[in-house]
Amino acid sequence: MKIVFAGSTSDTGERVLSKLVEKFGGDAITCVVRASSETTRVDQLGVSKVVGSITDAQTLASVLNPSTIYLDMTHPKYYHLSLEAVINAGVQRAYFVTTTGIFSKYNQFSQIYKDNEQNIRNSGITYTILRPSMIYGSARDKNMHKLVKFLNRFPAFPLFGGDSLMQPVHVDDLADGIAKSINNTITENKEYNLAGSEPITYRDIVETVENNLKKNILKIEIPNKLAVGLAKYLQHIPGFPVTEEQVLRLHENKVFDISKAVEELCYKPRSFKDGIELEMEEMRKQGLI
Repeated sequence: MKIVFAGSTSDTGERVLSKLVEKFGGDAITCVVRASSETTRVDQLGVSKVVGSITDAQTLASVLNPSTIYLDMTHPKYYHLSLEAVINAGVQRAYFVTTTGIFSKYNQFSQIYKDNEQNIRNSGITYTILRPSMIYGSARDKNMHKLVKFLNRFPAFPLFGGDSLMQPVHVDDLADGIAKSINNTITENKEYNLAGSEPITYRDIVETVENNLKKNILKIEIPNKLAVGLAKYLQHIPGFPVTEEQVLRLHENKVFDISKAVEELCYKPRSFKDGIELEMEEMRKQGLI
C-alpha cells in the first residue's frame, strides 16, 4: 500500500501525517509539498516527498497510479484539478478534506466547494469526503488564536452575532478523525462532518476565553448591518480578529451532525472549554498572553 498525501505541511496535515506514520509506517507515505513549504516535520518523520503542486498535473502524475491511495488536504477550491489527475492516473481510492462551509447560505463563499464535492461524487472513484468545521488549538490557528490575543489586549470587544451557534473542532480531534478514516472500508463512498462535540454560541466562546483570562471585558453589541459594514473596513487593521466574510457567517448557525463520525470512526471530540484551555496554556508558555 502507498499513500500519496497532499497538504501534509499545514498544522492539521502534520498531525495527520504523524498518526499515519504510526499507523502504516513512513515507507508507505509520499508527501507532495510545495517548494516554499516548511518541511521540517515531514523530514523528521522519514517519509518520501515530492516537490510540486496539486495544480500541476505532472506533479501528481509522477506519483499516482491505480494502486495508490490519495489524500488531499490542500484547499477545496483546487480539488477539481487534483481530481482530474487522480482520475487520469486510474486511482481507485481517494480522500478529500473539504469544509463544513459548504452548508453556508452565502453561495459566493461556498459554491466552488459544493461543486467540487459533487465532482468527487460523480468521478467513479471510491471516495471519502471529510468536512472540518472551524479549526482551533495551536499557535497556527488563525481563528481562536486571534480572538484570544485581542481579548487579552483590549478591555472591550465588539460582539457580532453573539447568539449564533458554532461548533469549532480542536486540531488534534480533527487529525484523529481523518487518520481513522484512511484505509477503513467502512468509509467507502461516505461523507463525514468532523466538528466539535456540541454547538456553542459565539457569546459563550468569548466568555469562555474571558473567564480563562480572568478579565472582565466590556462586550459591545453590534447590530447585524452595522457589524458587516464595520468589519469591511476594520478587517484591514492589524490584529482585528474577524473579516467581513466571517461576520456574515457569524450570523449563521453553524451546527453539524457528527453522529456518523462518532459511530463509524469512534470520533470523540473534546468540549470547547477543554480545547481552548489547552490552546491558551500553550500561548502562555510562548509569552503570547
